[in-house]
Amino acid sequence: MAQPNTVEVAEKTNKTSAEGFMDQDQALDSIPESQRQHWLTPAMIFGGLEFTIPVLMVGASLAASFGLSSILVILIISLFGIQWIGNTLQGYIGAKTGRTSSVIAKTSFGSVQAKVLVGLTIFLVSLGWWAVQTAVAGNAISAMFGIDYKNNWIGWAVVTVICGLLFALPSIIGYSSMKWTDYIAVPAGLLLIAGGIYYALKNTGWETISSWHPEPTMSIWAAISLVIGVNVSQWVIASDYTRYAKPTWKDNFIIPSGIVLVGFPLFIVGAIMAVGVGDADIVNVMMGMGFPIWGFLILWFATWTSQLVNNYSMGLALANVLNVNSGKGRALLTLLGTILAIIVALLGILDHFMDFLYLTALLYPAIGGVMMADFFMIRKQEWEDKNGWNWMATIALVTGIIVGYLTQYVYNVGLPAVQSLLVSAIVYMIAMRVKKNIAPDHFTV
Repeated sequence: MAQPNTVEVAEKTNKTSAEGFMDQDQALDSIPESQRQHWLTPAMIFGGLEFTIPVLMVGASLAASFGLSSILVILIISLFGIQWIGNTLQGYIGAKTGRTSSVIAKTSFGSVQAKVLVGLTIFLVSLGWWAVQTAVAGNAISAMFGIDYKNNWIGWAVVTVICGLLFALPSIIGYSSMKWTDYIAVPAGLLLIAGGIYYALKNTGWETISSWHPEPTMSIWAAISLVIGVNVSQWVIASDYTRYAKPTWKDNFIIPSGIVLVGFPLFIVGAIMAVGVGDADIVNVMMGMGFPIWGFLILWFATWTSQLVNNYSMGLALANVLNVNSGKGRALLTLLGTILAIIVALLGILDHFMDFLYLTALLYPAIGGVMMADFFMIRKQEWEDKNGWNWMATIALVTGIIVGYLTQYVYNVGLPAVQSLLVSAIVYMIAMRVKKNIAPDHFTV
């Protein structure tokens, strides 16, 4: 009997393992409790999510209006006082149901609306974030190779496309591939923080940094909103990753520490690096401070972690929109989203970064408010696949967005993202109570 070729056996085994690996990472079904992992795994993924260029850029923007002590207060309020709560609530929903955010939304919004509005919103916003960071990474790597990314578009485009494809690969493969990437990349991000502090002290000096008190160009409330805006998507997409966590309050309270404990020093590093250079463009800041090649490599590597999350959520949302449940189908849709996002990056989304940031701060909180109110106040922590379109959720969503828009752009009052979430939650509960009394249906209980 002929013996099989060793190489052929190995290739077949690897192929089968890869396909089986992707098939386990389904987009629509609940993750069995037997596959749930220690809280450290999603916390590490969230920590990787926070290693993102926009965090450094927002930190640099804060330095244009505030001194270091004021920035510390802004970050404590934003991250420890507000962001942690939102992430804990949405994270617990994911762990309790074992499902992705766009699938969880079927209970409150209805299956059709969850696809058309929620799924597409998550897909488009995740795509936009991914494109923004890919464009900045293209700038950084181009600068490292001596390519003038402001004038040599073709050279920059080639670098950006290569970066984008490399960014996407682990998220296309699936959740387990992402967690191992984060276990490597998060320590690399810590090196970037240490390097940023070293070069800031070397070039600028602690005296200049500690005595920095610029004339404010934004209010404290606007600064808090800006910090929340970087992370506000997590109030919806946290479930995409905590669905692999154990369904306990303790674990899901600890998991957001990955975001907060990484984000806090990274915002500060972005600020102190910008003090000496006077620029919010993090690539210009690093070049002005004389960062060596390894600094730009670490910046790219750290960015990889957050790109995995955006790309993965993008693929999951698109899978829900198209009703694709297989791991292979999710992987193909993630690849499709990657190609579209690269095109958007090449079209120049970075020029509209702040506008895009504020847009996400309007959309996500309103969606999150409806989902949280439905799960905790109406369904009593139970998930059901509700067919159709729940117009009460639509009314609450639109109301929350309007409140967010008015308080962000017209009256500039308070914290638009928080207000949008609370208003959408309250309006949803009132609307559902009225509907239950007047015209009950399968959405009311």
